[in-house]
Amino acid sequence: MSTEQQPMRASDRERDEVAQRIQEATAEGRLTLEESGERLSGVFASRYRHELAALVADLPASSPAVPERTGSPARPARPSMQRPSGARRWGDPGLLIHTLIVVLLSAAMLGHWVGSNQGHHPWPVFPLVWLWVSVAIHARRRNDRADRQSRP
Repeated sequence: MSTEQQPMRASDRERDEVAQRIQEATAEGRLTLEESGERLSGVFASRYRHELAALVADLPASSPAVPERTGSPARPARPSMQRPSGARRWGDPGLLIHTLIVVLLSAAMLGHWVGSNQGHHPWPVFPLVWLWVSVAIHARRRNDRADRQSRP
């Protein structure tokens, strides 16, 4: 009989708690923005608790967000600091960048349309619809991928 334990899968709540701890460490000045971005990407790509623990191993363990390596469940975060599960999708840096680009392009197109004295034909409507549809598809795919990873 083997004495090795099977790795324990991480839950979405545990990922959110570790991500919150990384964000707190960044706000405290313990991590740079680049380190924070790398670790947050790692948090949402992780499958097992030990992967999450490795991402915060060099940070002070005073936060309840650090999962224990023994396999016991992590202590719950303070209720006021918990995010709803739908907010997790915005933790994806790729989706944030995509949305920012669409916002900037939308503003540029609308500004050009208003300033061109051709306000009689609403040409920006067509590309704007497709730009925002692309953001919705990206968010949906991100949620589907996260749901598949969180299933046992």
